[in-house]
Amino acid sequence: MPSGKEKDTLETKSYKLSKSDVLLVRGPASVRAESKGISVLGTNLEINDKITVRKNKVLPFEANEDSSMIQLTLGEKGEALISHDKVGVGIWKDLQEKVFKSFESGKRRFMIIGETDSGKSTLTSYLANMALIRGLKTIIVDGDIGQGDLAPPGCIGAATVRDKIYDLRDLRAEVFGFLGFTSPRYVRDLMIERMKKIIYQIEEKEHDLCIINTDGYVVEEGMDHKIAMIKELEPDIVICFKEIDKELLKRLKDFDDTLIILAVDKPEGVVKSPSERSERRLSQYHRFLKDGRNLSVGLRRINLNFMEDFYEYNLSEIELKEISRKLSSNILSAKKSDNKIILFRSGMNDVIEMFGRFTIFNQNSLRGMFIGLGANDETLGFAQIDKMHQNLIITLNTNFKGKFDTLFLSTIRISPNFRNEAILPILKKS
Repeated sequence: MPSGKEKDTLETKSYKLSKSDVLLVRGPASVRAESKGISVLGTNLEINDKITVRKNKVLPFEANEDSSMIQLTLGEKGEALISHDKVGVGIWKDLQEKVFKSFESGKRRFMIIGETDSGKSTLTSYLANMALIRGLKTIIVDGDIGQGDLAPPGCIGAATVRDKIYDLRDLRAEVFGFLGFTSPRYVRDLMIERMKKIIYQIEEKEHDLCIINTDGYVVEEGMDHKIAMIKELEPDIVICFKEIDKELLKRLKDFDDTLIILAVDKPEGVVKSPSERSERRLSQYHRFLKDGRNLSVGLRRINLNFMEDFYEYNLSEIELKEISRKLSSNILSAKKSDNKIILFRSGMNDVIEMFGRFTIFNQNSLRGMFIGLGANDETLGFAQIDKMHQNLIITLNTNFKGKFDTLFLSTIRISPNFRNEAILPILKKS
């Protein structure tokens, strides 16, 4: 947050917009409607309505009447630009008739597919607002494990829409699914299975529409991932951006005729730089970990989950000695599932090793790891590992105050000040 001195230097400016003008605002910024005739993401603003635009978020403010007045205060690195070509939700004005005409009876699922920064979150918010206006009860499942809005990176989130949306991060997720990876490349099948569970959980709530927002992995094997996702999650309507439409249509030719495929224009002006994406992702960790406290848990008394495998049982001392001898290393602790074993050894390498039924974490690799806290298969909160001690006590930093019996481990490490993120590589051996 800027200091008081910095706030005094912020520039406030009023814009007079002509009909069809779109004011693209990149945050941080504060926007106030000075007249009627201004809309954002399909919702009309009343005079003196104020909208806060988060840092690195882009919102389109559209003029529906001539001489519409809007006041804008930009924060540091905030930007504003008046544009007309392929911007704002006006480019999707024909979409709502196509997607909502099927709501005569029954529940529906929409799936949104597009590359990174194509406008998927904007389109999700717009459709949710349009559903709200029509009195439809809507839920959103955010499956973007790298750049998601409802959950921290490495996780899937789902929420019920109860009011108009300007930023998906204003929603409070009610259901979480922990994967521990920020790229679907390595957990494609696991990710789809986790999404199925999350959709099942959130759809138990009363609803008319479920909007599934997907990750931006669409190139090369990413298209295979999306095809598999459509087959398993069974949406009624798939909405994609025209840049990938031809390839998608070609791949979907064997699908049931009841699946509706709609192609829409990609809005301009929403591309973020790699540093902006990284900063926005780090802010999500902070959002779910801020104001944490230290908490100690015993590794032997807690269950573990990694890559959807659940480890509950401790190995005996005899088994530990045998594995230590076999691997020629000092194994501190181990837990097993039905047919797999997870090991912790006193190594300094920042790598996760996998071979056969063994998954090995070095003691040093746990420091700074972002993890989930839960009960059995349900994620309830989040934490960061501060240290694993020799007595097999793990010190966590967390703001979660409830009870949990499971740690969901990950490949994600973040610095204590949330300035850096690193991904632990997985070394697979035959």
